Amino acid sequence: MKKNYKLLPTDLDGTLFYPKRPRSLISRKNKKFLKKFMDEGNKVVLVTGRSPAYTKNVFEVLGQEVDVIGMNGAYTIVDGQIRDEHFLDFPIEKMLYDLNALFPILGTMLISQKYPLLISTPPIGKFIQFFYNVYYFLQGRYAEDYHFSNEEFIAEIESKHVYKLMIFFGMSRSGVKRAARANQYLREHYPHQFEASWTGGFIEITPVGVSKANGIKKYAAEKNIPEENINVVGDSGNDISMFKAFYEHSFCMKHSHKNVKKYAKTIIRRFHHLEKYI
Repeated sequence: MKKNYKLLPTDLDGTLFYPKRPRSLISRKNKKFLKKFMDEGNKVVLVTGRSPAYTKNVFEVLGQEVDVIGMNGAYTIVDGQIRDEHFLDFPIEKMLYDLNALFPILGTMLISQKYPLLISTPPIGKFIQFFYNVYYFLQGRYAEDYHFSNEEFIAEIESKHVYKLMIFFGMSRSGVKRAARANQYLREHYPHQFEASWTGGFIEITPVGVSKANGIKKYAAEKNIPEENINVVGDSGNDISMFKAFYEHSFCMKHSHKNVKKYAKTIIRRFHHLEKYI
C-alpha cells in the first residue's frame, strides 16, 4: 500500500546546517520546522556525504533518530541499522597518481567502515596538516573525527572497505578551477569505475552506480512512498542527481553555485522556508 505521508530527503552541509551554528549545529528555525513536519506524520531522511558515526550528532540535536542515505548513497541506515553498503573497487592509487601529475592535490581523504575521516597529505604535509587542524577546530560541532596517516590511508584503500574519497585542491579561485578541470578529466578517463562530483575545491568519488538519487529511489520503493510525495533539498554538486530525479519537488539553496541551481525547480534562501511549499 502506498504511503500518504511526505518524505523529505535533505542534505546537511550548506542546507540543513545553513546558516552555520558551530555550537548548536542546526538553527532554531530549522529545528522548529523539522519538528512540526515530523509531528504531522511526515518523514525525514538525511541524504549526506557524511560518515555513519557523524549522523549521531544530528540525532542528538533533533531529539530522535531518522533514517540516513549516506556517502551520497554508498550506505543506508534504516531503523538504526547500517545496510545496503557499497565500496570503491578500482585501482585507487594509480588514479590518484595520474591525477596528481596533472592537477596537484593538496590532500586526499577517505571515509570507510573503520574511519569517519582519514587524511593523507603530500610531502609538504606539515603545513597542510596545520591548515586542516585549524580548519576543523573552527568547524566546531561540524567537524568529523579525523585522523592523519599516509601509511594507514594506503592500508585502508587495500582493505576494500572505502565508502568515499574526497580530493582537495584548495579553497582559492585557482584551486576551485583546478578541481573543476580534474573532475572533468576523471569523468572522461574513468567513466565506468566510479561516480565523481565537484563541489568547490573538492572532488567526491563514490562507488559506481551510487548517487543520492539512486539511494532515495531504492529507499522510497522499499517504503512504498510515491514519487509525488518526495521533496528533495540540497545545495551542491552531489545533490544534482536528486534534483534531476525529483525535479517537480526539488529545492536548492540560493547561495549555491549557479551550475547547481539550474537543475532545481525552486530556489530557497533558508531551509525552513520549505514550510511555504510542502
